[in-house]
Amino acid sequence: MKNIYFIQIVVPFGSTIYIPYAAGTIIASCKSHSKIASEYKFHDIIFKRENLADVLKKIEEPYLVAFSCNIWNIEFNKALAKKIKEKYPECIISFGGHSVGHTTNILEQEDAVDNLTFGEGETVFPELLLALSNGEDLRKVKSIAFRENGEIVKTEIGCPCDLSVLPSPYLTGVFDKLIEENPEFEFSVILETNRGCPYSCGFCDWTHGGKRMRFFPMEKIKAEILWMAEHKVEFCYNADSNFGMFERDLEIVDFLVETKKKYGFPKIFRTNYEKNCTDRVFQICKTFNDVGMDRGATVSYQSLSPEALKNIGRKNLTLEHFADLMRRYNEAGINTYSELILGFPGETYESFSKGICTLLELGQHSSLYVYLCEILPNAPMSKPDYVKEHKIKTIKVYFKNAHSDANINDEVHEYSNLVCSTDTMSKDEWVASNLFSLCVQCFHSLGILRAFALYLYYEHITDYFTFYNGLSDYLLASDGKLGELWRDIKNRYVNSLKGNWHYYNPLFGNITWPHEEGAFLQAAYSWNESINELLPYVEKFNIPKDIFNDLLKYQSMIIKKPFDKEQQTVFNYNFPYYFENIYERTAKPLKKEKTLFKIIPKNPYTDWEKYARETVWYGRRKEANIYHKKEYTVEVLKND
Repeated sequence: MKNIYFIQIVVPFGSTIYIPYAAGTIIASCKSHSKIASEYKFHDIIFKRENLADVLKKIEEPYLVAFSCNIWNIEFNKALAKKIKEKYPECIISFGGHSVGHTTNILEQEDAVDNLTFGEGETVFPELLLALSNGEDLRKVKSIAFRENGEIVKTEIGCPCDLSVLPSPYLTGVFDKLIEENPEFEFSVILETNRGCPYSCGFCDWTHGGKRMRFFPMEKIKAEILWMAEHKVEFCYNADSNFGMFERDLEIVDFLVETKKKYGFPKIFRTNYEKNCTDRVFQICKTFNDVGMDRGATVSYQSLSPEALKNIGRKNLTLEHFADLMRRYNEAGINTYSELILGFPGETYESFSKGICTLLELGQHSSLYVYLCEILPNAPMSKPDYVKEHKIKTIKVYFKNAHSDANINDEVHEYSNLVCSTDTMSKDEWVASNLFSLCVQCFHSLGILRAFALYLYYEHITDYFTFYNGLSDYLLASDGKLGELWRDIKNRYVNSLKGNWHYYNPLFGNITWPHEEGAFLQAAYSWNESINELLPYVEKFNIPKDIFNDLLKYQSMIIKKPFDKEQQTVFNYNFPYYFENIYERTAKPLKKEKTLFKIIPKNPYTDWEKYARETVWYGRRKEANIYHKKEYTVEVLKND
């Protein structure tokens, strides 16, 4: 039998790692063909990033080695392919996946690669193996490219898969041995219920799966969910582009919840929600929230600049609809998070920064994420004409997933191509935009100075833009540890993020952190020192002393920290109610009345690593680092 090896290198996040789903689906499809199953031997999927020499030892007399390619493994794949070709010159090397897309670029650039497969491998790859087995002309195989007499041949792109006949890698046992032989990992699992995306966002390469929506059979979906329960899978990532778009998604949600209630697994379900945040999405989020299966509801914008949205082919919710959604989710006790992307053509420093502030004004205080615009190899934004039209410039930086293993093997570096300037935003403005967004994420969303910012805004003393823009400037000039960190972050952006540009401190675990999370953890660890460093900035707004003192006590109390014990204080003003009303979009004037505020931690953390992991990494979308109404009591006291 001819030896077939699949390589799908995935990134570990601490002790958790995603199962190599793409390779598994293709293997399951190949094995469903009797001729392929009788002539080819499929070896264990290689999914761990190890030294090239160690990986090479696992491959013996290969007939064909297939690589699943994405931005987190493409350079490793190229390097390993060369090693394999040197040792086994007759071995066929095949590349597929998102970083291949529908172009022949890799075939043109990499001599070690023999063919490319485009689109969905579940149908393409079996056809390729059958053609090789039968000695047929590869031109008859659709959706591939290969070399012939020194020329590159690209065949006709075939039709999308018939999802109703695809075998499940879970149910056919493809992953059973892999899980059994790697007990050091807790595997996160991917679930698909449909494929396709009706949208055409310029920064996204999802539409290579086609715009027409196709559906997996409901019985297969439910059987895979039961498989997750049987294998005690804690985290399930749903790979649909717009979950909640269809009525049948409610049936899937109900089955997930029933399964968790009955078996305890899967514990968390994360997905990409339908872009227009319909009533159905709200119902889904509420259902998940009621049983603790979610990590917050997505209410995303990407950008609030009309020009930027036009350039990326995106249409947003109206601001009125967004504000109504924020009110609705808050009333239901469901945490929300919003996402923005920095670097779209048409965006300016002012439009981006004030767009963030608009979300704050509309009630998005709990969780904001800002991502850097990355040019994906096969997204519309990567096309030369688009790049030229918008004068897009990029920087090539080391790829490093947030919350990934800090000591992951870097024998071969992966890279990201990040937009650092366009015809509407200079490099200096891009740096300033990054610092502003980090300031809001760290000090507002994660809460370090949120109470002060809210008070100043609702008392009409200053707006969010002035407050956080000034805070960023203040930190750059500060002599304290936060100031030192802020200058270091700025230098990394100015110098094009060379080297390892995530935050790392072994005190918080052997993982990397986004800058804003790292800054929060550093501030929380040295809380008194950090507050003393920030005091001169907030004092300049001339808040009356008695109010200022209450604000400072309230701000310090609501941030969870390890080793917290019962704490209480009496405020001169009703700040707990004041802020609760703001969050519920029913802001009322601050009252001067004695208010007893008591916090009794239910399960205080006893070490910084667990605190960082559970409140910031796992819990950021649910504000797990902040005490909420269920965790404190408030009582208005009678005046003496």
